Amino acid sequence: MFKKFWKWIQYPYGWGLILFYSITVICITGAIVCCTIIQVESYKIFAYIFYALAAITFGYTLYTIIIYTSALKQKIKKQLKANEFTTKLLEDYDFRTTIFAVWALMLNIVFAIMNLISAFLYQVLWYGIISIYYFMLVFFRGGILFTNKMCAKRFVNHANEYEKSKWKIYFASGGFLILLEFAMIGAITQMILSKHPIKSGIIIAITNAIYTFYKVTMSIYNLVKARKFSNPVVQSLRNLNLADASMSIVSLTVLMLSTFTNDRSTIAILVIKSSTGFTVCVGIILMALFMMIKARKKLQLLKREFSYNQIDKII
Repeated sequence: MFKKFWKWIQYPYGWGLILFYSITVICITGAIVCCTIIQVESYKIFAYIFYALAAITFGYTLYTIIIYTSALKQKIKKQLKANEFTTKLLEDYDFRTTIFAVWALMLNIVFAIMNLISAFLYQVLWYGIISIYYFMLVFFRGGILFTNKMCAKRFVNHANEYEKSKWKIYFASGGFLILLEFAMIGAITQMILSKHPIKSGIIIAITNAIYTFYKVTMSIYNLVKARKFSNPVVQSLRNLNLADASMSIVSLTVLMLSTFTNDRSTIAILVIKSSTGFTVCVGIILMALFMMIKARKKLQLLKREFSYNQIDKII
């Protein structure tokens, strides 16, 4: 009996696994509820029990996800390849980047609206500025997708001209990022100097933390992967994702400090806010300058290659 149970522990399956996942959800929910409502010292033992159970069950849940990820991935791929759209999504990196860019655009809209609501709800200018920043990113990302689509149609029979247009998009993306970050430096300065505390609720703070963790992880992964491809439009979108995720770190830092600290005006808090904000802005500006330099060199190279081809045709 013990051997059978131990074997199930190593490779869980069936209704037992579903039951365990249900217990995990109950334990995590119980831990959150206890953290929120239990204030009496004598009853905090129940909170500690739920914390321990939540940690154990969540850890084992991660284990089950890891061991089944590979097999599940293969099954999902097999199912997806039965459809023309999902097959292209799996095999065409440029197409996949475009689809996920549209998805990111919609997330930006939601995030911008959430910050705009917070600005009116808490009467804090910082949230309004962050909202404007994300609406600008929506405009930026949508502009890249729209311009690339128009250029693809216009230069469908002129590969060289289409290649140049993509590098022009890449150059313009760098310029837009620089303008946007200089505007954000002003906004961060205002946030640091303002004595008005940046208020928020715990739910909004946790939601922002989860969203930021997801964006940072995926943007770094996709940025590294995009380096293997020579499509400047794809690289522009990936660089934009990194800028988006980096600014989310600034927003999250301000939000967490204001939500979970009592004194928001100490030197240490101001140093953390300013160092995080200005470091992110400088990093994005340097990345944008690199984009513009790289695009300029590539455009000059394409121009020379085109001139040489024209000379060869004449000869």
